[in-house]
Amino acid sequence: MKSQLLIALVFSIFLAGCQTSGVLLRETPLGVSETRKVIMSVIGEVREVSENGRELFSKYYDRKGNPIQSMDMAKERYYSHLIVLGDRRPYDISVEVMVEARDSDGGWELVDRDDHKAQVLADKLKRALNQSRDSRNVIDDFRSF
Repeated sequence: MKSQLLIALVFSIFLAGCQTSGVLLRETPLGVSETRKVIMSVIGEVREVSENGRELFSKYYDRKGNPIQSMDMAKERYYSHLIVLGDRRPYDISVEVMVEARDSDGGWELVDRDDHKAQVLADKLKRALNQSRDSRNVIDDFRSF
């Protein structure tokens, strides 16, 4: 009995440690291409987009949200990582803000995730998604083929 309790305790601690950080926007109203356009309008020009167009990485910025002018002088940099999840509408959107710092070799190493900045970004994105949905025409969703 004690061994089962110990196993259950260890398993629950393990699962609690696997929680992901960031923010998840549930059941967003637009299609993938419209969602991607709204994301790009919120985060600006993207640095990288996945092959399927569902994973977007923002350009690097500093702690205050300003673009980094000279990467040679920066000791720390932030970037936003957004993923459109799901196989059909409504989609979920995962929003994370990653923090990288210079390591001893001069390279970049992921050191933290900023959930507060992710929440602020998710709130902006949610407002933009809702505005975009409200300004659409009924004919926008109609496809004859």
